[in-house]
Amino acid sequence: MSQRIFYAYSDYLIDKYGAKTYKCPIHIPSTCPNRDGTLGYDGCAFCSEKGTGFESLHHNVDVCSQIEHSRIKMKKRYKAQKFIGYFQNYTNTYMPLHTFINYVDEALTCDLVGIDIATRPDTLPDSYLEALYKIKEDNKINITFELGLQIANDVTLREIQRGHTVADYIQTAQRIKDCGFELCTHLILNLPGTTMEDVIYTAQVVNNVGTECVKLHSLYIAKGSRYEQMYHEGRLHIGSVDEYVQRVVTFLCHLNPDIAIARFVSRIPEEESVFSNWDKSWWHIYNQIITVLDTQELHQGIYYQEDNYGK
Repeated sequence: MSQRIFYAYSDYLIDKYGAKTYKCPIHIPSTCPNRDGTLGYDGCAFCSEKGTGFESLHHNVDVCSQIEHSRIKMKKRYKAQKFIGYFQNYTNTYMPLHTFINYVDEALTCDLVGIDIATRPDTLPDSYLEALYKIKEDNKINITFELGLQIANDVTLREIQRGHTVADYIQTAQRIKDCGFELCTHLILNLPGTTMEDVIYTAQVVNNVGTECVKLHSLYIAKGSRYEQMYHEGRLHIGSVDEYVQRVVTFLCHLNPDIAIARFVSRIPEEESVFSNWDKSWWHIYNQIITVLDTQELHQGIYYQEDNYGK
């Protein structure tokens, strides 16, 4: 059998659920400590007031209606057979516990095989883990937390006013894993000022915490973000598409081959950004990544054993 170039998240879901499985985004009225004044008011440098839930319906639409809307589209477009409810936008565990559990309980009535919850490493109290563990056990349903690390470099995290450290991510990831939940880690490999050494170290960090999945986002400049002004003033170095491709390839080569890749490139509506993917389609950049891996005879995890030698 030929060597697998990378472990696609779609394959991971088929391996896990035995059928083509897709996420249904759920938008609830959450916010973020970087926006309500606890840590700041402007959000992270790359984040707009709308957050990232561009494919979601408005949070005024009830949870089951949001799920059914996505289910119909995904059955028709992708022939999806099973579904995961994805609490996507902002920091979903940054609200009173009973309020969030009510939303989860509603989602559980919608014939789902899993629940995914996007949050921050510094905003996941033990009370949430305890309550969701009970839900997981009582309902025999998989629950995954999606944590935004972005990059394993504390200097960069401070510069983008992320509001947490790499250590916060590691500690929270361990708490999640200790409770038997699964973990997906979100990363931006081309944040300004970061190096290829940061990319390799980030791969090693996510390897060590045992994340099941990573989601890579190419840096875009969202309208209304602090990065937008810096971009217009010429104070933001994004790098070339070729540099981004090389960073992704390097990251993959150092990543545990059992970790699934949910995404290589960001997607944002054109009207919501002033820069996105070097004016190329995400599919074009994806093909560039695969071409480099193929022509250089590289694959996910080729340097993983070398990184872990002697551990």
